[in-house]
Amino acid sequence: MNRSHLLDGRNKIHSMFIGNVQLATNLLLAPIAGYCDLAFRTICRAQGGLGLACTDLLSPQGLLRGTATSLDLARSNDFDKPVGMQLYGADPTIMADGARWARDHGATIIDINMGCPVDKVTKKDGGSKLLCDPDRTMKIVEAVVAAVGDGPAPVPVTCKMRLGWFNPPHPPVAEWLAPRLVDAGIRAVTIHGRTTEQKFGGEASLAGIAGVVRAIRAKGPHAVPVIGNGDIKEPLDVIRMIRETGCDGVMIGRGALSTPWIFRDAWSLMTTGVVPTQPTHEAQNLQVKWVKVKLL
Repeated sequence: MNRSHLLDGRNKIHSMFIGNVQLATNLLLAPIAGYCDLAFRTICRAQGGLGLACTDLLSPQGLLRGTATSLDLARSNDFDKPVGMQLYGADPTIMADGARWARDHGATIIDINMGCPVDKVTKKDGGSKLLCDPDRTMKIVEAVVAAVGDGPAPVPVTCKMRLGWFNPPHPPVAEWLAPRLVDAGIRAVTIHGRTTEQKFGGEASLAGIAGVVRAIRAKGPHAVPVIGNGDIKEPLDVIRMIRETGCDGVMIGRGALSTPWIFRDAWSLMTTGVVPTQPTHEAQNLQVKWVKVKLL
C-alpha cells in the first residue's frame, strides 16, 4: 500500500453514533473470549484511539446467578467507558433478563453474540448457531430490545455475527438476516468476514463484509453502522477494511492481543499519516504494572 493510499485513508477515522451513544472513534475492541477482561481493556484504552471496548462473552445465567466468574468478566469502572457487554445464549427470556442486569451494572451498549464458532457455545444453540435459526434469533433480538432498547433511557442493542455457518455460504446468511435485525431494533452490526466452518482459518472475506454493508445501506435513512472485523493485524489493515468494504467502523480482536496500541497507531496513521514510535519493553511492563495496581 503506497503513500497515496495512506492519505486517502485520513478521513476514515471519525466519531460514530451507535443509537444514542457517541463514540470518540470508530475503532472498537472485540469481545475476545478468554482475554478481554477489565485489565486488558484498560491497557488498550490507556494507549488511546479506542472508541468502544467490549467485555468477554458473558453468560446471562451466570450474571443472574451471581457466579464469581461471570461477575469478574463483567467487572468495569469509570475509566472503562464506554463499554459494551456481550451476552451469549439461546433463550429470549434469559437473554432479556441478562440484558437488564447488564444495563443496571453499567453497560453503555449491549451486544448479542451471533458469531462465536466454539463448540461449547454452538452446542447450546448460542453464538454462530443462531445463524442457523433465524426465527430464534429474531425472538432474542426482539426480547432484548424490548427489555433495554426502548423507553426514556434506552441502551443500544447491537450484534456481532459471521457471514454464515457453511463455507462458502450460498447466499451469505448475514446479507439477508442483518437487515431484518435492524428492523427489529439492532443499532449496529459487526460482521466478521468468515463462516463458522472456517473458525479462524483462511482469510476474512472483505467481499462478504461489503455485501452486508450494501444490504444494510439499502435501508436508506434507517441504515445503522456496520463494523468490519477480521484479520486486522496492523493499522494499514484498518484502512483496507474501510476502503474495500465501505464499513463505518472497524473492530479489532486478536490483533490487539500482541499490539494493544494498534488503536492509537491506526488513529494516528489516518489523522496525521504517521505511526507513533512503538512503546519500549520497559514502558510496556510499566503499563501492565500500572493496570494491576489500578485493579487491586
